[in-house]
Amino acid sequence: MKLKRIFLILTSLLIIGVLALGVLTVRWYNSYFPSLFKAMPGFVHALALDKSQTVYYGLKPTKLSPNGIYYRDRVIVLMYHDVNPEPQDIKSLSTADFERQLELMASNNFHWITMEQYRDFVLHRAPVPDNAVLLTFDDGYESLYSHAYPLLQKHGAPASAFLIASKVGDRKGAFPKATWNQIKEMQQGGIEFFSHTFDSHSYVPNSPNKGDLKAKLAHPMYLKKAGRMETEEEYEQRVTEDLRHANEVLQQELGKPNYALAFPYGAYSDPLLKVCEQLGIELTFTVKSGLNAPGQKNGYRLNAGGMDNNPALQIELMKLAEKRLAVDYSPFLSIGARKAVFLSLTVAVLLIGLLWLRFGWLLVRRRQSGFSS
Repeated sequence: MKLKRIFLILTSLLIIGVLALGVLTVRWYNSYFPSLFKAMPGFVHALALDKSQTVYYGLKPTKLSPNGIYYRDRVIVLMYHDVNPEPQDIKSLSTADFERQLELMASNNFHWITMEQYRDFVLHRAPVPDNAVLLTFDDGYESLYSHAYPLLQKHGAPASAFLIASKVGDRKGAFPKATWNQIKEMQQGGIEFFSHTFDSHSYVPNSPNKGDLKAKLAHPMYLKKAGRMETEEEYEQRVTEDLRHANEVLQQELGKPNYALAFPYGAYSDPLLKVCEQLGIELTFTVKSGLNAPGQKNGYRLNAGGMDNNPALQIELMKLAEKRLAVDYSPFLSIGARKAVFLSLTVAVLLIGLLWLRFGWLLVRRRQSGFSS
């Protein structure tokens, strides 16, 4: 009986361990296998922090809820890029859809807050309204000034924008950037501006192999002339100089210190987070979807832009935020800590599995001995 009891205990532990590994894999590493994740059933998506592949899964428009309360003591941060009357790019949102989003948010009792309110909420647990929403725009496109800003003023919606400091006023490419004069005008009209790096919004080689590219700010880069990778010291010095330069430019042009950074492509590393802290950057933002809680300095953002956006379903997703935008209950775990937890759990499951096989074999042998006797 003792052998059987041990086997049953090991079976229970093995099941719990495998389930825990599955949950952590879906929550932390689903972006590594998007095709597989897309095919998973709905309950799997409820566990994940990144729902970009199935953002409107199973949603249907519902009636307006002018007094609805969907979440409390949490903030949804929405992310936009280009807003244009006639979108020509997948990441562009039409002005009609953007205005419809604003109308539906107001009609469904969502409340816009400023970055300053968000900062006090995250750092000092200051209260925020029910259904709080922070609107953010990346890259500093001129369309923010020409198309989004008039609608924000019309609806009384505050917003924040993240600037690539070296690109301000750049007219090249499909998305010309706003000028400093336009940015200052928007700042006087209630738009807050923060860092999206000085000049690190790009991908760089991560090895001698062509096509092996990673986000410039988040990873050491391959130095082609030297024929080697950057050292950790060189990497930290490079990103420190870039972010410090961005802070200095923003301070000089806008007259206020920078305390927030949106990571290009949402990519970051533990050394990068430490550099941000050293430079007085108190808040950072990824592109993972989720609800933001007090103390969560590295925040989540829900992509609300793009040609495929459906304003009505966007609002339904926000209404169901507590179910569909999973709260990460480990906001203080660094990337290294998460890897250590995942690896430790994997090793534990393997050891339990080996013991389970061993005791299962012994149990089978005992039964066979009983039958033969």
